[in-house]
Amino acid sequence: MKASRILMPALAVSLAFTLAACGGPSTGGSGGTGGGAVAAGWDINETATDQLTAGEFVGSISYPIATWNSWSVEGNDAELVFLQSPISPAYYDYSGTGEAIINNDYVLEAKTEVTTNLVLTLKLNPKAVWNDGKVIGADDWIATWQAMNGSNDKFHPASTDGWSEITSVTAGANQQEVVITFKSTYPDWTAVVAGGPLRAEGAATPEAFNSGWKEYKDSYFTGPFKVTSWDKTSGLVTMIPNDKWWGTKVLLTKLTWKQIKSDSLAAAFANQEVDYYDIGADAAGYAQAKGAQNSAVRVAAGPNFRHFTFNSKSPILSDVNVRQAIVMGLDRKIIAESDLAGLPGDKVPLNNNLYVANQPGYVDQAKATGLDYNVDQAKAKLDAAGWKLNESTGIREKDGKKLDVVFAQLGGVKASENEGLQAQKLLKAIGVNLKLKTVDVQKDWPGVLVNHSFDIIAFSWIGTPYPLLNIGQIYGGTTKGGEFAAGDSNFAQLEIPKVLELKPQIDVEMDAAKRTALGNQAAQAIWESVHTLPLYQRPMLIGVRAKLANIGALGMARVPTWENVGFTK
Repeated sequence: MKASRILMPALAVSLAFTLAACGGPSTGGSGGTGGGAVAAGWDINETATDQLTAGEFVGSISYPIATWNSWSVEGNDAELVFLQSPISPAYYDYSGTGEAIINNDYVLEAKTEVTTNLVLTLKLNPKAVWNDGKVIGADDWIATWQAMNGSNDKFHPASTDGWSEITSVTAGANQQEVVITFKSTYPDWTAVVAGGPLRAEGAATPEAFNSGWKEYKDSYFTGPFKVTSWDKTSGLVTMIPNDKWWGTKVLLTKLTWKQIKSDSLAAAFANQEVDYYDIGADAAGYAQAKGAQNSAVRVAAGPNFRHFTFNSKSPILSDVNVRQAIVMGLDRKIIAESDLAGLPGDKVPLNNNLYVANQPGYVDQAKATGLDYNVDQAKAKLDAAGWKLNESTGIREKDGKKLDVVFAQLGGVKASENEGLQAQKLLKAIGVNLKLKTVDVQKDWPGVLVNHSFDIIAFSWIGTPYPLLNIGQIYGGTTKGGEFAAGDSNFAQLEIPKVLELKPQIDVEMDAAKRTALGNQAAQAIWESVHTLPLYQRPMLIGVRAKLANIGALGMARVPTWENVGFTK
């Protein structure tokens, strides 16, 4: 199934969320993953551009675009980021294994000086301009930093991580030299600058940043393509090669993005209506994609995973013992096998919130903490927490209240609907009454998440090559006047003191081994607190037209390099 909604701005944010789930490794379709693709970390039909021909590409988005600012909380969505990638700056590109590669179309040189802190000097390409012809410069970087660094809480960025570690952004010798000074060392600095800046006018004030992107503004964008039309009624977005583009000439003559609901996308792909299909955990969709004419299923292991978020402000779930009991009552292998039935690959639980299984540093935190599926211990925890089983109803009670927990299942998202049903069956065995509430994703997403209108909710976190970059975004917050305020993407609303203690050290530790050890201390604290519960890793299954090249299952890369996308001869 295709993602219905995701939050995530540019590459400044390491993690974002999506509603869909994805299956395991495969050799599907007429494409599939060969040894070369595995070694490269991606499966994109990698082909030299001189071996490609022109053509048109049709993609999709599953919801109406409410804002064009993908750096904001409201627009922090992977589908929107993917759609905007042909029309947005990219100071760094990424390989399938996550290597950051400088993009000289935007930045000629990135020089770092490290003493007690890190000073980064960017020499910008003077040919790089916004779509109205204005040269991209230091003023854009300054405005972006001021909007993103958290110093003014009237701005609503999806994450301040990285930006909050910068003490100043200034022009150097001229507007094409940007000097970025960090408070200390900062090993993930490439993640902060990789997505380039926002247009200064779009980040100048909280109103401009939060609300000024409701309409498409061509001057706020740049890149090899440009938008020529956006039909708000149908959701159709059309792009053509940008006449202001100064870089490598593009091969594609037109990009079209159709608004198609998640549960209709498999048929649309099979009917040749779209050229790109994020299959997710939809076995029927996988079968349709494999059997579609002129098509291939591209496969790679990505840094993404399905999970449950627990609302710690919910009266019942405010007790960590109840949250831990629920973890012990959930056989996540059953959930994985059910979600991924009919799909290839191992169906095993993921036991770390920060690292996926194929990343260096992965530690099995379920094993390390003992917090894993165990029905007897789950019952004992609930007994100790005062929740006694009513033998006549099979539901536990305390102080005259039933142990009712509301699971917000996302309508039309098969993974979410299935996970709710599976969890309901499993938790009944320990006396928890999981009540399913269906959310209309066309109307109430991401509002149900942002407004915390749930006890438990399921979606996928979408990662990047920086597993420790956005600990603060999802698991942190700020403390002012002795009061903890959860970050905008800390949907569990949970304060984890150990994470708050470790984050400043993780942010600056340049020794990779020491940083990994600190990261797993944080991962253990997250696991024990039951902020979120990972279900399983989401390898990528992407259906594409068979002759499309340099696009598909991108591995640790986030978006294609659109100048390279074309069709094999």
